Amino acid sequence: MIDLREALDRTLLLMRDELVTETPDAALVDALTATQIALVADEHTLGSLSAQTAFTTIAMLCARSGHRVYLLAPEIPLAGLQPPLAGNHLVRALLDADNRIVPTWRFETRLPVNEIDLELRLGASPSRCAAVMQRKLTADSWSASLLRDAPSSVWNDTLVWPLGAMAGAALAAAEAFKCGMRKLKRFARNEDLFEEFFRPTNVSRITLAAPGSPMPDELGAFDVVSGGAITNGLLYALTRIPSVRGLARVIEPDITDPTNLNRYMLLLTDRLGGAKVNQLSELDLGGLSVDPCLYRFEGEHMLGALSNRVLVGVDHIPTRWSVQRAMPAWVGVGATTHWSAMASFHTPGSPCAGCLHPRDDATSGPIPTVAFVSFMAALFLTTYFLLSLNGRPATAEHVYLTLPRPETLWRSRVAHHPDCPLGHFTEGAV
Repeated sequence: MIDLREALDRTLLLMRDELVTETPDAALVDALTATQIALVADEHTLGSLSAQTAFTTIAMLCARSGHRVYLLAPEIPLAGLQPPLAGNHLVRALLDADNRIVPTWRFETRLPVNEIDLELRLGASPSRCAAVMQRKLTADSWSASLLRDAPSSVWNDTLVWPLGAMAGAALAAAEAFKCGMRKLKRFARNEDLFEEFFRPTNVSRITLAAPGSPMPDELGAFDVVSGGAITNGLLYALTRIPSVRGLARVIEPDITDPTNLNRYMLLLTDRLGGAKVNQLSELDLGGLSVDPCLYRFEGEHMLGALSNRVLVGVDHIPTRWSVQRAMPAWVGVGATTHWSAMASFHTPGSPCAGCLHPRDDATSGPIPTVAFVSFMAALFLTTYFLLSLNGRPATAEHVYLTLPRPETLWRSRVAHHPDCPLGHFTEGAV
């Protein structure tokens, strides 16, 4: 029998970064489950496929953090696939997955009786309930804005490209999570730093790629090393591209367990205990197929030649080096560290994954993480992958964002490192 405490284990570990040691687990779980979010969208807004994607993604991200989510939206037909949800109608599909995203009921369709923590409204959708905080979310193809004070902004009902909408969903889920953290202020290690880190964000904007960037739907064949949270987020995002076609070979030896539920976007409780790669390959991902490889990657000699494009989502840094040594034409790496999401890409002749991560992180034991951080790392990696199909950007790049404080997104070129374990240091390179 799975319990919610077990499903939220990695989230609780992350929360403990900011709390005194003696904080009881029960207090953390109570703070998360007592956090109430209203997700509001009207029929006009939900005419957009991207808005439907934002709605379902926010709901599932918040549920994976244990929050109660009021789904205040009309029942409308789904305009595209939204795995792991099944069915043909938006609200019904979410309700059918309830109690399987995490092992407890998290969704409501009634209006909340009392004032709740946060009302999230998509586009020009009107307010439906009393809330301590209210935010509006809008998006375009590659960017999103989450604002406290904003004019009524209509969500473009012809917008189908989903990347901006999903980035907005991650921002919204982070804002919801901060509501839960603020309930734990009495346990803060440092009250001033705690207040600054988890204070509400009045203006959140994120741009994954420049306006007018290519929006490919033919992905070809590519390899993915890891079947974990970042790969779940990557496949989740790619599946929502209309008319997408591609073949992903996913290389991963492990099986799913309850602690994956807090952040694996394509995992439900009834798929626990099986191989991660099989769980992914058996999903209906539309035109995206998954070739499962139940192996631990230790070099391409085990599997034959790698694809030209390899995406890496493992925390194990030496595995990233092993992939880089195989010298595929393009390597993308997605990663998280505590509250921060990051990604990079590397091409022959440019600074490599060893230059960016020259030392192994010998940390042992479970890694603290949370749904919206893993998902944002997956979106960064997805963006780099999609842009690479059209040769953009041309030189190795790195992106980094700390989600509770999303005001600054760091993006820079990767530099050659003198201690690169792969010997990719170029004398005089900058």
